[in-house]
Amino acid sequence: MEKDNFRFQEKLVLLFVGLCFINLPLFGETVKLPLYGKGNYVLYSELSPIFPELTFNMRASSLVTIIQSPQGKIQFRLGSSFFILDDKIIKIPKPSLTKNGDLYLPIDIAEAIFLNLIAYDFRYKFKETELLLDVSGSPVPKKNINVKAIIIDAGHGGKDPGTSDATGYFEKEVSLGVAKYLYLYLRKYYPEIRLLLTRKSDVFIELEDRSKQANSLLKDTRDSIFISLHCNASLNEKAGGFEIYYLSQSPSTEQARETALIENKFLSPHPNRIVNVIQSQMLSSVTQRRSKKLAESIEEEYGKGLLNSISTRGVKKADFSVLRGSLMPAVLIEMGYLTNLEESKILKDKNFQKKIARSIIKGIRTYASSKD
Repeated sequence: MEKDNFRFQEKLVLLFVGLCFINLPLFGETVKLPLYGKGNYVLYSELSPIFPELTFNMRASSLVTIIQSPQGKIQFRLGSSFFILDDKIIKIPKPSLTKNGDLYLPIDIAEAIFLNLIAYDFRYKFKETELLLDVSGSPVPKKNINVKAIIIDAGHGGKDPGTSDATGYFEKEVSLGVAKYLYLYLRKYYPEIRLLLTRKSDVFIELEDRSKQANSLLKDTRDSIFISLHCNASLNEKAGGFEIYYLSQSPSTEQARETALIENKFLSPHPNRIVNVIQSQMLSSVTQRRSKKLAESIEEEYGKGLLNSISTRGVKKADFSVLRGSLMPAVLIEMGYLTNLEESKILKDKNFQKKIARSIIKGIRTYASSKD
């Protein structure tokens, strides 16, 4: 009887995952590449045959290296902990290296190549000792990005209050307040967009169940996005600013890694089996690229909307469980620091919560009007 019940659950899992991946491109055999230097590096000579559109050039005199494709280029200097993409300097934890004439790319640059230099969709996953790649090579035509459904996730709730300010005002209250304004404004001005609030009151919802709610919309429309709302905290009362995150297995900074650990702390020790299956899937390069674009669009409009009342800390990446379970473009917004006296006043103010909501909507509109 137990075996039959287990088989039935397995069939439900496969059915759910199948529904979630309707209309996704078919992929081929998974290629495994070794990771070097305790899992921090990819050997370029092993990566390049998989993506023949990439070209490589290094200036011997300056050690400046350029990797490019028809989609764009990435520049970096050997030994430096940054690279340049679209004229932006992006800091990374590990520098690129050479050994015996071979170029070793930190996984941050490898992921930047995946998201910015490869036109078609493929799947990837960094494990402890290897990189998994599932490449179909089927081109994805560039088109306008549509947004037909938005999942609004008010972080924390119920027994999980999140952080708080000195007066005991909790993060869960700010995130729900902004989420409700975001929902009301979208419903008023964009009635054609389908909306979903993961929670409408002060209740606790498991992180994996939030993802499950979001993914349920994929049966109706592929053009969905996921917005998760949070507030930051620090032992340094002067720390401040907002930041927008998208999912990555390689956090952009140590602070980004710590922020993700804090937000992930209420992940159930016995997660839903279906979500486990979803989270075991490799990341889609197109979905990740769109998540990055969504984060950049919201970051730009957020700063404008608040007239620099809360300064930007930029777009970052980290491994948030609530984003990992989502099968659509997804971002997590740290709206400001509740532990900062001035920002706490702003975040609690209903008028500023309305401004935050309107700024996020403008960012979504910018994203939706762009091309992939």
